[in-house]
Amino acid sequence: MPPSRVVRHRSERDRWEMIHGAPDPRLRGYVGSYCSYDERTGSFARRRELPSDRVVLIVNLGRPIRVLARGGDADWTVQPDGFLAGLSDTYAVTETRGAQRGVQVDLTAVGAHLLLRLPMHEVTGRVVTLEELLGRSGALLREVVAEADGWEGRFAALDAFFVDRLDQARSPVPNVTRALGRLRETGGAMRVGALAAELGCSRRHLVAQFREQVGVPPKLLARILRFERAVALVDDAAPMGWAEIAATCGYYDQAHLVRDFRQFTGSAPGDFARRRLPDGGGTVGD
Repeated sequence: MPPSRVVRHRSERDRWEMIHGAPDPRLRGYVGSYCSYDERTGSFARRRELPSDRVVLIVNLGRPIRVLARGGDADWTVQPDGFLAGLSDTYAVTETRGAQRGVQVDLTAVGAHLLLRLPMHEVTGRVVTLEELLGRSGALLREVVAEADGWEGRFAALDAFFVDRLDQARSPVPNVTRALGRLRETGGAMRVGALAAELGCSRRHLVAQFREQVGVPPKLLARILRFERAVALVDDAAPMGWAEIAATCGYYDQAHLVRDFRQFTGSAPGDFARRRLPDGGGTVGD
């Protein structure tokens, strides 16, 4: 299949190519997307990786990546082969030596829980190596992806790996998948009490299920979804004022938006906007 999106950037000191693709249809609801990337950067070495509702798996095919997971052990780790980053309530920092190449897999939280057979609260705010995550299978996965021919071969290798694990995966808990769907539909605007009532369960029960299968409470996930919508408006070609963005995304007021931006990005909204890179490049770190 053709890629779903190709993003290329070239400037005086930086260049990157990102080829996005959809996984095998059988993985729908478990794996969101693949991205094969190759970049050379001279104007920056660090990025701030923002909180998301997706669990990120990196298969590294280039130089080692240094990662600072600020929500976990708060210390730099070196990741030569790749890693998985759990959901978090703040940003992480990645550092490369001017070059980076590999594949990013965006898993849904429930998909990571079921395909990787992982209690999600164990990786909340943390980064774990492929070996810690998958044992010998992690090293084999990297080898297969590294030897594959082009982005098509890399995506096919990942499809084969995840479809094989899908055969042994348990079925997702309906309450969690329905709750996630409702939170995404409302852009994080639905209150947890109303969500639990709609699902016919207690708030405590819903929070416990989220801890196991998502890794963060539904209230925090709702905040992350609202924040992601605000970031999309910051990146939009038609600029909006901060007060308008706050109102559109369901914040109480602009001060409420500022608090979330400081927690999730480490910066006030204006500084965050200045740190954004063009053409899907992410956010510059310190």
